[in-house]
Amino acid sequence: MRSLLIGSLLVIVFAAGSPGVGAVEPDWQGYRQLLSEYVEPGVKDAIPLNLVNYQGLGSDPRFAALVSMVRNFDVGRLERREEKLAFYINAYNLLTIQLILDEWPVDSIRDIGNFLRGPWDRVMLQNADGNLTLDDIEHRVLRPLGEPRIHVAVNCASISCPDLRDEPYEAAKLDWQLDDQARKFLSQSGKGLSVEGDLARVSAIFGWYGEDFGGRPGVEVFLRKYAEPIDFKRIKTDLKYNWRLNNN
Repeated sequence: MRSLLIGSLLVIVFAAGSPGVGAVEPDWQGYRQLLSEYVEPGVKDAIPLNLVNYQGLGSDPRFAALVSMVRNFDVGRLERREEKLAFYINAYNLLTIQLILDEWPVDSIRDIGNFLRGPWDRVMLQNADGNLTLDDIEHRVLRPLGEPRIHVAVNCASISCPDLRDEPYEAAKLDWQLDDQARKFLSQSGKGLSVEGDLARVSAIFGWYGEDFGGRPGVEVFLRKYAEPIDFKRIKTDLKYNWRLNNN
């Protein structure tokens, strides 16, 4: 009896220390199913990327239910940094899809809105963190968490944007997912990274958000960590950015 009691206590202690126990994220299984059905690899404008079937998502009631779940989720339950990162990356990507569907059909996300109020200025989420636009989610919520790899995870529904991943981001494996996403983005020539002699041309993302990577030296460190071994001496953040919709 004493042995059984000690064994039970050890199980409880181990479980309490396990990172998977007490997780407070939403159940992303429905999102996983939708991504597997409506996101597929392809090529558009000679650039390899994950293509999104927006019309299919728009007609699937499971997508509306998923957006509702995100909009009604109590973000006060997100206790760890990884949980907040995963939730808001997923929320950004889902609500970007919703924005496209709200204005369907569109050829580019930049066609939405007007000179005074663009697509990233529309309130898409209201919760304990405020009335959030897509810009708010990226700049007020995600960027202050100090994780530069968010910039290869959030998807702006455009060809040159880092791909919409074919699985949800989850706190328990977020570090691996972000590493994998960085490698995939930099492997896409003409989109993430192109090498010309000793010059590495990279996405404009590394210029727009260079400070998050630690400036030019930090961008170089990032490239050498996540890109295939390449020999370069110069970096330019000037790859042409294609804003056409990433639809199939």
